[in-house]
Amino acid sequence: MDLLTIILCFFIFIAYISLFFNQTILLSLNAYISIVILGYCVIIYHIGRHHIPIDLIIVLILGVILIHLKHRHLFNNDISLRFMKRLYKRGVKLIVITLACAYISLMPIGINIIFLWLAAIAFSALFTFVCYATWSSAYATRSNNVHYDVILTLGAGIFTEEVTPMLAKRLDKALVLFNNNSDATMIVSGGQGPDEPIPESLAMKRYLIANGVPEQQIIMEYQSTNTFENIKNTKDLLATYIPRQAQVVCVTSQFHVLRALRFGQILNVRMTGLGSTTPYHFLEIALIRDFLGLMYQYRLLLTVYFAILFFICIISFWQIPSYL
Repeated sequence: MDLLTIILCFFIFIAYISLFFNQTILLSLNAYISIVILGYCVIIYHIGRHHIPIDLIIVLILGVILIHLKHRHLFNNDISLRFMKRLYKRGVKLIVITLACAYISLMPIGINIIFLWLAAIAFSALFTFVCYATWSSAYATRSNNVHYDVILTLGAGIFTEEVTPMLAKRLDKALVLFNNNSDATMIVSGGQGPDEPIPESLAMKRYLIANGVPEQQIIMEYQSTNTFENIKNTKDLLATYIPRQAQVVCVTSQFHVLRALRFGQILNVRMTGLGSTTPYHFLEIALIRDFLGLMYQYRLLLTVYFAILFFICIISFWQIPSYL
């Protein structure tokens, strides 16, 4: 371990600690991607020096421990325990792939550079996902006692004219905010899919009205069919109905917040995020799906990173002693 990487890992650990204690100073999309880039720099440095990234591995383990401590209630019932076991299985598979590729890279064969590269990518994916889970968790436990002018709630698929349990969780979180911001404008965003009886936004509006929100304070966005369109169409509504300097919060499921904020960043919509809980029976699928969806939005960054990794792996390969 070198002093430079220890310092970088220290900053990553400070971010984990900050979010563990629900501090909002680092609770942003830019902070998330910055911490991810710091981790990538540590990985590149260690591979270039042909070292095992022990310092980052230690910080990664500490980050996982902090997530478990923060959500220790997950061990109290069978449903959440089954969710944890399914997530563990996927994590173990990725760790096995990382170790297997790293081991093969030490063998004196012509393609060991490829396996060193794959090991680095697999470890990078594990690190990035732990960061993603940490930030998603922090958005779900963020304080509700903040003033907002606009509360945007994103829709989710419905099967009847009633909201689903997951969508109800989002709306309940929005209602908590509304109780602290009774003059806020509520925007419900969600169109009608081919298998949906009514637009999601209409079902959401009915739910809010039934829970005490005045109809005149609700604006429906009923044309979107995906998250990007949610934010794009909402931007038009904000420009039409909302003062320019309004404080906007986007309420959605905790696994979905970062991707929504990324689309807001792309479309130049200034907003913060707040996450609601998600039913455990498909949470690990939702986490992985939205994680991959978020990272796809950073495909240029990942392409550059993977290219640098490959170049560094070539340099490292040339430095492997001949007796290996």
